[in-house]
Amino acid sequence: MTRINRPDTLLTELRDIKRRLHALETAQRATSGATAETVAPGSDESEQAPERDEK
Repeated sequence: MTRINRPDTLLTELRDIKRRLHALETAQRATSGATAETVAPGSDESEQAPERDEK
């Protein structure tokens, strides 16, 4: 039997793939969150500007 077909090896490979996927998803969320925080304040100010002109 080849090494790759052993159940314990397949489980180890699967766990490693899941761990890497989780790390990538976490890094992506952190990057998206930081981008959203920097974009949000600027968009709030632009939305408020017309309201000040109308008053």
